[in-house]
Amino acid sequence: MLSVIWQSAELCFATDARLVVEVLPPLAFRPVPAAPGWVRGLFSHRGRLIPLVDAARLLDQPVVPDRMANRVLVVRCSPGPDHVPWTAGLWVHSILEIDRIDFDQPGSHPGLATGAGRFLGAIAQTRWGQVQLVEPRELFTPEQAAVLADRLKEAAA
Repeated sequence: MLSVIWQSAELCFATDARLVVEVLPPLAFRPVPAAPGWVRGLFSHRGRLIPLVDAARLLDQPVVPDRMANRVLVVRCSPGPDHVPWTAGLWVHSILEIDRIDFDQPGSHPGLATGAGRFLGAIAQTRWGQVQLVEPRELFTPEQAAVLADRLKEAAA
């Protein structure tokens, strides 16, 4: 699968390139009170407010200071509560490259995703070391999607 390979703290991850809308430099965003701690806030993307998810917080990694190497992966997520497809920004430490990764290759691991880590997939060995697949369609539970949809409506009002 053609993947965007990115870094969060000391770990490498990959996202299916077909689910990445675009990659942006660090950008301004608005914090959203009462949103989950891993949601940095909202930002305007092509005229719509969308959530900005902090990969380090989502992955329970140490939060490092922001820097110019940070990037925002705008990714396609699962449909929201009203079944309208929506996107989110994923704040990552850096983009390493775009490359093909075979997550089914001999020696790879299916991953240990459960519960809060439902968005984590298989792990493969690459030239960047072990890279784990992140599935944007699983970033939000239906309950979280509903809360974020409500916060988006409030912020837009």
